[in-house]
Amino acid sequence: MKSVLSGSSPRKKLYPAVFTAILLSGSWTGAFAATTDETAASEDGRKKALPASPSNSNSKHQDDNQTPSSIEQLLVEGHHRNASTDGTGTYTVSAVSTTKMLLKPMDVPQSISVLSSQQMKDQNLNTVDAALKQVAGVNVNLYGDGSAGYSARGFSLQAQYDGIPAMTGLTFSQQYDLAIYDRIEVLRGPDGMLQGSSAPGGSVNFVHKRPTDEFQGNASFSAGSWNNYHATVDVGGPIAHSKIVSARLVVAGTDRNQFYNTAYDRRWTIYGVTDVHLTHHDTLTVSVTSQTNDTTRYLGLPRASNGADLKLPTSTFIGANWNKVEVPMTEVVAQLEHMFSHGWRGRVSFRHRTADTTLQYAYLNAYNANAKTGNFVAANTRTSESDDGLDAYVTGPLHLFGQKHVLMMGANYNRYVYEGGGASVNSRTVTTLAGIPINSPSSVPSLALPTITNRYWEPSTQWGVYGQAQIKPVSSFALLLGGRVSGYVSKTRRISPYVGSTSTDIDQNGILIPYIGGVLHLRPNVTAYASYVTTFSPQSAFDTTGRLPPERGNQLEGGIKGEFFHEHLGMTLSGYRIIRKNEALYNNTLDAICGPGNVSDCYIAAGKTRSQGAEAELIGRPLEGWDINASYTFNDNRIVNNGNAAQSGLTYAGNSPKHLWKLWTHYRFEPYRGAQKNIWSIGGGLNAQTSTFGTNRTVTQGGYIIGSVQASYQWNKYLSLSATLNNIANTRYYQRLGNLNYYNYYGEPRNFMFTLRSNF
Repeated sequence: MKSVLSGSSPRKKLYPAVFTAILLSGSWTGAFAATTDETAASEDGRKKALPASPSNSNSKHQDDNQTPSSIEQLLVEGHHRNASTDGTGTYTVSAVSTTKMLLKPMDVPQSISVLSSQQMKDQNLNTVDAALKQVAGVNVNLYGDGSAGYSARGFSLQAQYDGIPAMTGLTFSQQYDLAIYDRIEVLRGPDGMLQGSSAPGGSVNFVHKRPTDEFQGNASFSAGSWNNYHATVDVGGPIAHSKIVSARLVVAGTDRNQFYNTAYDRRWTIYGVTDVHLTHHDTLTVSVTSQTNDTTRYLGLPRASNGADLKLPTSTFIGANWNKVEVPMTEVVAQLEHMFSHGWRGRVSFRHRTADTTLQYAYLNAYNANAKTGNFVAANTRTSESDDGLDAYVTGPLHLFGQKHVLMMGANYNRYVYEGGGASVNSRTVTTLAGIPINSPSSVPSLALPTITNRYWEPSTQWGVYGQAQIKPVSSFALLLGGRVSGYVSKTRRISPYVGSTSTDIDQNGILIPYIGGVLHLRPNVTAYASYVTTFSPQSAFDTTGRLPPERGNQLEGGIKGEFFHEHLGMTLSGYRIIRKNEALYNNTLDAICGPGNVSDCYIAAGKTRSQGAEAELIGRPLEGWDINASYTFNDNRIVNNGNAAQSGLTYAGNSPKHLWKLWTHYRFEPYRGAQKNIWSIGGGLNAQTSTFGTNRTVTQGGYIIGSVQASYQWNKYLSLSATLNNIANTRYYQRLGNLNYYNYYGEPRNFMFTLRSNF
C-alpha cells in the first residue's frame, strides 16, 4: 500500500481578526436578512425551520411561521435527501444511506453508527480523525502528518463517499475539513457486498452537504491552545429565487501549531455544490471540493531498548526543521437521480479525486538514551494519485402476498492510479546523519535529502455487480438476501529512470460475496437481528499452483436494536465473531520457484485471524434538551495461525484495546419553552480504554481516561459562544504506539477551545 503523505507550499497564516470580522458582521447583517425572509415566509405560508426538541415537534399548537427559537433551529428545512441531518438539531437519523435502500438503523442487521452534523457542532469536531474518535468501536491512530489509520474490531476501515466505494482515501490519506459533510455513517464488520475489496473492519460513508430549498447561512470561528484557529462560512439556497437551481458554498480554514515544538498544520478548503431540478423527477447534483494541506511531518518518539517509556517532555519534536507534507487535493462528484413511479428511484454517481503529494522528512532509526543523540534517516517522496468511482443502482418497493418488500440492484467500477516514487538515505551512507542531538531539528542537514530516481506507475481496477432484497414473509419479520460478483486487477510498470514492461500483480475475477440477514420486530420499536456477511481482499503472492486465492473475511453478528422516546433515542446491543482466512504465509520449505518464470518466493494461503466481541451504543435525546452518545466495545482479536507457533493465541491488532468506552453528553437549559436568548448549555465527555501495544510487542502502555467539559451561552437566535476544556486532568498518555525508534505519539495535553457561531 502506498503512503499518501506529502506537500509543498509556503507556510501561510490565517488571520483571526479577519474571520472574527466576517463572523460578527455576518451575524448582524444576517439577522436583518433572516428577519426579512421570515416576513416573506409569513406572507406565503411556508414553514421556516425544523423543531429542535421532541416537545416542539409534537406540539399541536406550533405555528408554521413562528420565529425560530434557537440557532440550532435557524437552519432552513430542505428535502433531507438520504436521511440528511443538516438542520435537524438532533443526534439521531431517520434512515441510513449506506445500504442504498434508505432503511431505518433498527432495520439494518449489522452494527451501524451515524455521527450527525449537530454532534459535530456541539463538540467542535473539525477533522475526520477527531470525529471518528467519537464513533462506537472505532480506533484512530495518527501518523503525525494530518493522516491516520482507522480500524474497528481489529481490522482496517474503508471509505465511501455518498455511497460510492473508494479504493483508497481513508488510511494514510489526507482528509477534507469536516465542514463539507452532513454526516458520517460507520458500518462495522465486513461490507464486501457494496464496498468490494476490503478488510473485515467495515466502511465509513462520508455524506456531503446538499443545497437547501431556502436561503441559509452560518459561520464559525474557533481559537484555542497552541494558536489553534479554525473558521468556516457556509451559505446556500436557491439561485435568484429559482425553484430549479440551488447551490451551496462552504469555505473552511485551519491554522494551528502543534503542542510539540516546530510543527504546524495549515489547511484551506472550499466546497461548492449545485442541484439542478431538470424535471419533477430528475435531479442533477454536481460538486467540487479543493483543499491545500501544508503540514509538518513528524514520526513520533523513541522508546527504551526494552520498550519502556522514556518519559520525554510532551513538547519534544524529533526530526528536521525541513520536515513537511504538502498535498493539494481536488474532488469532483456528479450525481443524477431519477424518481420513478410507485416509490422506485435510481441513481448514477461519478467521483473523481486527485492528490499530488510532496513529502520530505527525517526520522530517528537508532537512539542513544544516555547521550540523547540518534542516527537519522532522510526520506523524499513525490506522488500523484487519482481515484475514479462510478456507481449506479435502482431500488424500490414490491408488493406481493399482502406484504411490502424492497429490492435493490446495482453495479460499480473503481480505478485507482498511483504514479511516483521515493528515496531514502541513512547514517551508514551519509555520515552527517549520525550522532545528532534529538532536540535539535536544525542540526539535521537538508543536504542529506536524496534525489528520487525510481518512479512507478501502478493502476488498480475493481468492478462489481450487486443486489439485495428485503423480503417480508410476515409483517414482523424481514429477511435480507444479497450478494456481489466482483473482480480486481492490479498492475505495475517502472517509468523512471527507464520505462519497463508492465507486470500484472493481481488478476482475480468472478469473486462471489454472499450476504444474509434477518430482522424480527419484537415490538414496533424493538428488533432482534442476525446476519452473516463476507468480504475479500486480493493477494499478489504465489504458491506452486499459481496466485493465492483472495483473503476472505466473514462475520456472524446478532443483537437487539430499539428506538425509544418517540424515536428520539436509539439503542444497540450486539455480539459478533469475525474469521479472516487465506492470509499469505511465507513457505520456507521451498526455494524461489513460484510465480511467472518460477523465480518468485513461495507462499501458502494458511494464515488465519479471529476477532470476537460485543458492543453497546446509546445515542439520541432521552429528555428535552438532553443529547447523549455513549458506547462500550469489547473486542478480543487473536492470531490463529501466522506461521509462528509461538504467537498462536496472541492478540493480533496493536493499538486496539480490549475494552473501549466513549461518552459525550450535552444539555441545553431553556428558561422557558421556545426561548430565543440568554440560554446556557453544558456538555462533557469521557474516552477511556484498557492497555495496548504497538507495532513492537514490547512497546506497551496501560489504560487511561480522558475527560472534557464544555459550557455554551446563546445571546440570541443568531449568535452563541462555547468554551471547551479537553483532557481536564492533563493525563499524559500515548494516543498511538509504534516501535523502539518512532511512531509513538503523545496525546494532546490539557487544552482549551473557544468557538463563536452565528446563523444568518
